[in-house]
Amino acid sequence: MTVHDKRLARSHDDILEAIAAALDIPPGKFEEARQRYQALGSWLDRPESTLADLDPAISPHGSFLLGTVTRPLTDADEYDVDLICRVKGTKSALTQKQLKDAVGYEVALYARARNMARPDERRRCWTLNYAEGAQFHMDVLPALPDAQRYQAQLLAKGFRSLASDGDLSGHAIAITDNQRHDYALITDDWLQSNPYGYAAWFKGRMRVRLTEAKKSLAARERITASVDEIPDYKVRTPLQQAIQLLKRHRDCMFAKDGEHKPISIIITTLAAHAYNEEASLSAALQTILTNMDRYIVEHDGIAWVANPVNPAENFADKWPEEPRKRDNFFRWLAQARQDFAQYLRASPFDTVPAELERRLGPTLVKRAIASVMPEEAPIGAPALLLGGTHDAELERARRAVDEVQRSGSQSRPWTR
Repeated sequence: MTVHDKRLARSHDDILEAIAAALDIPPGKFEEARQRYQALGSWLDRPESTLADLDPAISPHGSFLLGTVTRPLTDADEYDVDLICRVKGTKSALTQKQLKDAVGYEVALYARARNMARPDERRRCWTLNYAEGAQFHMDVLPALPDAQRYQAQLLAKGFRSLASDGDLSGHAIAITDNQRHDYALITDDWLQSNPYGYAAWFKGRMRVRLTEAKKSLAARERITASVDEIPDYKVRTPLQQAIQLLKRHRDCMFAKDGEHKPISIIITTLAAHAYNEEASLSAALQTILTNMDRYIVEHDGIAWVANPVNPAENFADKWPEEPRKRDNFFRWLAQARQDFAQYLRASPFDTVPAELERRLGPTLVKRAIASVMPEEAPIGAPALLLGGTHDAELERARRAVDEVQRSGSQSRPWTR
């Protein structure tokens, strides 16, 4: 592609979008991972499989499902592809150990058939390691459907609206954990998770922009399929891109202290709460960074980042026993606010301040900027200007966020 063919940057948003695109998993790598986990699913469900009678199904969760995957810091690091292997068994017929061992047996056969290393057993999953060139591994989490029990617990805790919403609570699962005392016993008391309900909530926080992004893609590539038929993973919204930038900033800032860095689920949840369908990435970043900590509440003196599809679960449950984690979150947030604000006030727009460049990765930032800039870049106005249309959008967003906080709205579905 020549300079004349490529889309040239004209604003801070174009630069930020280029950096976010550089952070995203390359389409070819995503497709390779998708083909690999589909192949694993076909293996588990083949007629000869010892799991065939349980109708196993493989599907992604985590950042791959949410569209917030972030490129590893170095080529030596790998993408972590989180998968769920859900079977149609019951807790009255299977122990956690039996399910974990049954899935592990078939995953090991799959690895052997493809001359791969034997899978590693983790506390809750099996890790399938691919050859070094693949640059990813897959964590396979065995699970059973558990929506009825999950919804009953929501009802018992007073979250009636969540319990009655099938999209948010109707796909909950029970998962294995080999450190539980009842791991080898028949019991109804398994750990629960609800990654698909969380993904539905997350998608609801960006529904307008997701639809617009698909319409734009269809027009740009002359796709005749309806918007609903375009897969979510084909596009990125300002919310997803903002989270990718924030996670990368976090990764670089805590490159030497990964154990105590702010965890992704907290950043993702707070960012999604604060986001208010801003159309531009710069506006999304400003609104998120300004407001995300307002969704950390205190319950009996304990900081609480509620799971939006199970408010009794606290994503910040490690903070009381490890205050360094809490301190690092607020230290990171203050630094992110400072670094991104400094850039958004900068002119020309293609000049990323040294601190932000360092915390996003100098090589990646320079490559991203070069991909969207002509040899002589124009000087653009700062993204933070009083009285401009951009500022009007920010003011509208702040008013809307205040309204969300007053009313509960879709950000907190249990309050409806």
